[in-house]
Amino acid sequence: MKSIVFLLLCTINLNAQTIKSSGTHFVDGIKDKSWSNANGENFTNAKFKSYSGSCYALLEVDETVEVSFHAFSKIKAGRLEFKLIDEKENQYFYCSATKECELLKDVILEKGKKYKLLFTGTNANGNYEVTWKIRKKIKSIKKRTVMIKIEKISK
Repeated sequence: MKSIVFLLLCTINLNAQTIKSSGTHFVDGIKDKSWSNANGENFTNAKFKSYSGSCYALLEVDETVEVSFHAFSKIKAGRLEFKLIDEKENQYFYCSATKECELLKDVILEKGKKYKLLFTGTNANGNYEVTWKIRKKIKSIKKRTVMIKIEKISK
């Protein structure tokens, strides 16, 4: 019984480590009159006033997975842009809002890569929230060459 419980806990722990998030990381030159944010295992959000500059949440993936992102922002003044980019700055989704933006996007995140959810404000008052959920793990397909030797057996 103990081994079953231990195995179950190991399985849960491995699943939780597939996407590691950290942040919010601020890029130099941030200005704001008010800022509050929260980050968790599968979300990042913030509320702000007079926000100008850029910040990001970092996502690190230890297994290739298909992930569903749900992003929403409500802006009362100014502009907020957000996007998901990888280390080479390839863009997976983008939204620019002066009022509201809602985005639902499925993205394949590759094992060993780091991704940024990047938020850039220009005198923005409002909020954003991005959540993500693993839809499925992507198994790598290994190609194998199999040689079969067929011999005719004579009687």
